[in-house]
Formats: sequence, structure tokens, C-alpha cells
Amino acid sequence: MMRNNIGISTGCYYPQLTEDIIKNIAETGVSVIELFINTHSEMSDGYIKELLKKTGHYGLRIGSVHPFSSFAESYLFFSNYPRRFQDGLEIYDRIFEVCNMLDAKIVNFHGMRSDFNVSLEQYCERYSVLFERAKNSGVIFSQENVRQHVCGNLEYIKKFSSFLGDDVAFTFDVKQSHMMGYDPIEFVEVVADKLCLVHLNDFDEERSCLLPGEGVFDINKFINKLNFSGYSGDYIIEVYSQNYSDEADIKKSVNYTKSIVEECLL
Repeated sequence: MMRNNIGISTGCYYPQLTEDIIKNIAETGVSVIELFINTHSEMSDGYIKELLKKTGHYGLRIGSVHPFSSFAESYLFFSNYPRRFQDGLEIYDRIFEVCNMLDAKIVNFHGMRSDFNVSLEQYCERYSVLFERAKNSGVIFSQENVRQHVCGNLEYIKKFSSFLGDDVAFTFDVKQSHMMGYDPIEFVEVVADKLCLVHLNDFDEERSCLLPGEGVFDINKFINKLNFSGYSGDYIIEVYSQNYSDEADIKKSVNYTKSIVEECLL
């Protein structure tokens, strides 16, 4: 029987310092987190060592990493300036090293903004370079469906996935799909066979991002769809701090999500 773990992104607590919210996360009852690396100094050996002491103390596994450099990926990897691309590769080689130190298996990639003029073939070629470097480091380089980026577009991501075949992995974010105007359940079908991570959230007619259980999204149907496709990865609750009024709401959402996952496995 598949076992999906429910986790929390440290981004839910931003801008609190990451090391200060590890205990809070553990108290929600999850066993896995996605780590937002929010600045360069949080990739230092000393910082990572101290962070691992805290996560280890509370029995938390770091399953995935979200680099602070996501905002710059368009410029690092999809401009026409070759030296910037090479320097970008070195920056991400360090991120892959950090993943190994944290024993995190996935690094998320936003990729290129939609207003950049790079062909699909060029995009795939440059993604492939990063994918292989990550793979050689024992890390999965996972493309996320982020709005205002090319892979937020369903038709683009179909072509991207087809072009790369088996040499691609996906992180699916419910809110990003919804904000692009897509049905998340229909969108996830396109990437389900190459899916390694899910960012789970909810929404309603007025609010585009809510904690699971606070909106109208059919999470039961969504998880059943992924179970049918064979997905056995983590469900990481990822919202923004303005999307809830009290941290107790997060624990309530964790319990709700766990109950849905367990019900879907029966």
C-alpha cells in the first residue's frame, strides 16, 4: 500500500526565521518539511549544521528544497549571456551540495518567465543540463508549474514533458494551477507519471490560496486521482502567512489532510 507523507513548507511561516519555527512545525504532527532557503548565508556549512540539529531533535525530515534564487532563474539560465549561465550552474551546484547535506532529494525550479524569448528547444536543453548535474549529485531537479512562467502554461508543459521524455520531473502546485485558470485535477493528469512532489493548498471564489480544508477545492478527488496514477510522494502544505490567522489553523489543516489521505487509501 502506498504511503503519502503530509508535510509543511517553511514558507508558510515567512518572514519568521527558519530556525525559529522548527518546533512550531513539529507540533503540527508532520514528519517532513520543504525548506525555503531564504538567503545566501543559509547555505553555509555552519547554518546547515545547526539547522540539522534542530530538525533531528524534532524528528523532521527535509524532503525538498526551494532556493532563494528562484526569482533570478530566468536571468541566470535563459539570457543570451553565456558567462551568466556558467555562473548560474555553479550556484546551483552548491544548492545540490546543500541538498545532500540536508539529505533532501528534490530541488524545485521555477524556470523561465513567460516574457523571455527563448525557444522550447533551448529551454529544454538548458533544463537538461541542470537536470543531469542534479542527477549526478543524487538530487531530483523538479520543474514547478509557476504562473507567469512558461511551465505554468498547460500546453507548454505538455510539449516540454514530451520533448524531454524520462529526463524530467515535476512539482505540482495546486494554487499556481488555479491562479492560471486551470482545473488542478485536469492539469495534474498531464504530469502525474513524472510527478515527484505536490504543493497542496485550497481556494475559494474570492481567495486564491487557503489552507487545505478552508476552501472549495475537492482535495479528496484530487488525492484519489493521484493514488490511481501511482503517486506515492509527499503532500507539502504550502500557503503564505497572510492566508491564515493563527498557527493553530495549520495544525487543523494538517489533521484534515491526513484524514483525507488515509480515507483515500482505504
